[in-house]
Amino acid sequence: MSTLARNRVPSLNTGVYDRLKGMIAGRKIEPGTRLVQQTLAKQLGTSAMPVIEALRRLERDGLVVHVPHLGSFVRESTVEDLQELYCIRRGLEGEACRLFVQKATAAEKRELADLNDQLNDLAREGEIEQFLETDLKFHMHIVRCARAGRLMEIMESRHIEERIFTNAPELQGIGASAAHLVGMHDAIVRAVMNGNESEAAEALREHLLEAERMYLEAVGDIRKRMK
Repeated sequence: MSTLARNRVPSLNTGVYDRLKGMIAGRKIEPGTRLVQQTLAKQLGTSAMPVIEALRRLERDGLVVHVPHLGSFVRESTVEDLQELYCIRRGLEGEACRLFVQKATAAEKRELADLNDQLNDLAREGEIEQFLETDLKFHMHIVRCARAGRLMEIMESRHIEERIFTNAPELQGIGASAAHLVGMHDAIVRAVMNGNESEAAEALREHLLEAERMYLEAVGDIRKRMK
């Protein structure tokens, strides 16, 4: 195999992985869907091998499950999964926020404050979908600028798991009024700008506790209406 061909293989595999991951996160492929390698290869305009490798990586990420003799399926998340996910996020993102205060540049800290301003504006305007997208950028900015590669890799997958769950049509806009969303990240940014590591980490953990409470409240409201 030529040097050019060898260099192209990881790039192609990564591209297929990223595209499939994005389709799962955006629920273009619904939870529980069987992932047929030949169908995906045709849809993505590639051969079977990059799809096989992508499915293996997605299984390691916890986004796909392989059932012997049946194939691979998009993982279906439960409320219990969401609670466990937030528990993981509180521990790891709290540490990421502490590292962010230590390692982020002044420009990166200003960017976090700018993202928070955007979040508050979107909340006041009632733009829930854009708010959620910007919220993801806010949290991943903290994780990336913590400069801990393995932590970033783990958290990226955890954020995608949350998006799959919360992008369910029945949960859109439920239990998350604009009034609840304004100022949700203010304490985090305030502690970061003051250079207080422990306070920033605690503020982020408290924020995630509140976010979990809101989603669980939303699920409870849905279940009441179904009775």
